[in-house]
Amino acid sequence: MKRIFLLLLLITLMTNLYGQETDYFTWTSDHYRIISNESQTRAEALGWKMEAALKLYNDHLHLDLAGLSSPLNVRIFKDKETFNSYLEEIVAETQQDFVLVSFSDPRKNELVCFDTPGKKFNTSLLHQGFMQYLKTLAPDTPMWLRTGLAAYLENATYNPDERCFIWKPNLAWLETLQKIISGEKSSHRLGITELTSLSREAAAFRLESFYAQAWGLVHFLIRSPERKYNRIIWDAVATLNSNTSMVNRKPFSWVPDAELKEDFQDFILSLKTFNTLIQEGKDYYSAGEYSQAATSFLGAMELNRDDNKPYYYLGLIHYAQKEYDQAEKRYKTALTLSIDPALINYALGVNSFAAKRYTEAEEYLIRARDYDQAVYTEKVEPLLKRLKLLE
Repeated sequence: MKRIFLLLLLITLMTNLYGQETDYFTWTSDHYRIISNESQTRAEALGWKMEAALKLYNDHLHLDLAGLSSPLNVRIFKDKETFNSYLEEIVAETQQDFVLVSFSDPRKNELVCFDTPGKKFNTSLLHQGFMQYLKTLAPDTPMWLRTGLAAYLENATYNPDERCFIWKPNLAWLETLQKIISGEKSSHRLGITELTSLSREAAAFRLESFYAQAWGLVHFLIRSPERKYNRIIWDAVATLNSNTSMVNRKPFSWVPDAELKEDFQDFILSLKTFNTLIQEGKDYYSAGEYSQAATSFLGAMELNRDDNKPYYYLGLIHYAQKEYDQAEKRYKTALTLSIDPALINYALGVNSFAAKRYTEAEEYLIRARDYDQAVYTEKVEPLLKRLKLLE
C-alpha cells in the first residue's frame, strides 16, 4: 500500500511539472532551446537573437561548438514579476537582473530573463548569455577574462533584419577606470598580476573596480594598435581549455610588467567617452576650429549613431562653411533621431534661407514655431517677415 501511495505521489508530481511546462511556448534552434510564457512568436524571435549572440561570442573566441552536447536553455518571462515568481519556486530567491541558474544536471542549466524596454535587455542578455556560453564550453576561464570579455561584448547592437549583432565599444566603465588610473580612486587599483589572478570571492569585495579594470584590460589588449598586445589576448583565448594558471600567466610572460602597465594606462587615459567628445567638439566649434570640431563629432558618432547631437553639430559646421546641402543632410538625420524637433526644424529653416530656398525655409520655420511657440516665435517672426519681402 505504501508503494502504491509513493507511486501515485510521483505520478502526481510529474503530472504537475508537465502541466506547468505545457503553459510555456518552446522554440528550438541549432544551439538553443527557448521557453517563453508569452507566445511562440516571442520564443522564436529570442531564439534567432541568441543564435546571433552565439555567433558574436564565437567570432571572438572560436571555441568548438561541438562541445554543446544539448541545446542551451533560455527562459523568457513577459515581466519581472513572473520572472521572480519562477525564481522563488526553483531557487527560493529573487533577482534584479537576468540570471544563469545551475542545476545538478548541466543539461538543465538555463538563462532566465524577462522583457524590459530599451537597450538594457540586449546588454543583460549578451552579458549573461556569454557567461552561459563560457560555462558550457570553457568552464575554467578565469574571472578577469570572463568578466572583461562579457563587458567588452555586451554593448553590441542587434539588427533584426540581418539577424546579427554588430559590435560597438562599451565605454560604460571608462570614467571609473580613468579615475582609478589617475589616482582619484587609487585605493581601488589592482596590479595586472593581481587582477588576472583574482578569485571570484575576492572580486566580489571590490566588484565595481574589478569590472572596470577587467573590461579595460580586455579592451586594451584587443584594440591596442600594438600587435604584441593583441597577441596576449589571443594567446589567452587559445588556452581557455587549459588550466587557469596557464591562462593567467603564460600570455603575459613575455611582456615586461612595467612596459605593459605604462602602455595600458596611456591607452586607457587616451580614450574619450561620447559626452567628452561632444563637449570637445563644441569647444572647438565655438573657437572656430571646424576641422578639429568635426573630428570630435565624428568620433562621437562612431560611439553612438543613435544620438542626434553629432549630426546636429556637424550640420552647424557645414552651415558655417556655407556647405548648405551637406548641412541639410546632417540636420535631416538629426531630425529622425531628435527629441527636439523645434530646434532641428529651426536649423533647417535658417539653412534653407541661407541657400535661398525660400519656400522650404518658410515651411521649416513655421514648423519650428508650431513645435515650441514660447522659444521660437521671437526667433522665427523676423525671418518670416524677411521672406515675405523676398517673395
